Amino acid sequence: MTRYPAIYVVDDDESVRSSLANYLRAAGREVRTFESAASFLASSDRVATGCLVTDLHMPGMDGLALQQELNRIGRGFPVIVMTAYPTAAARARSAELGAAAFLEKPVDPDELLERIDAILNGRENTE
Repeated sequence: MTRYPAIYVVDDDESVRSSLANYLRAAGREVRTFESAASFLASSDRVATGCLVTDLHMPGMDGLALQQELNRIGRGFPVIVMTAYPTAAARARSAELGAAAFLEKPVDPDELLERIDAILNGRENTE
């Protein structure tokens, strides 16, 4: 049986977290969800992350600030940013901070899984 790296989903919308987690688990992936960037950063097992999928717009620390903090502490995993309100500035800043992908909500779960697999297998590192 193939062992996949963990996928962490950070989104303040419980329905998004739940639906993405259910889909990814049904696809055989290990998934952990967090309602905020702060709760993700406080997690003791975040260092084992294979991939982080985060919302851009969240109360408190947003997805860009989360990326910036992960860079500061030396993150060792790819980040996929998703948002319902994409702007050229946010896309550019996210890419500047090293995001592996920037996706528009509603995110197609099949496309998300394809992106995650491609990124984790080193086949993709762009939007």
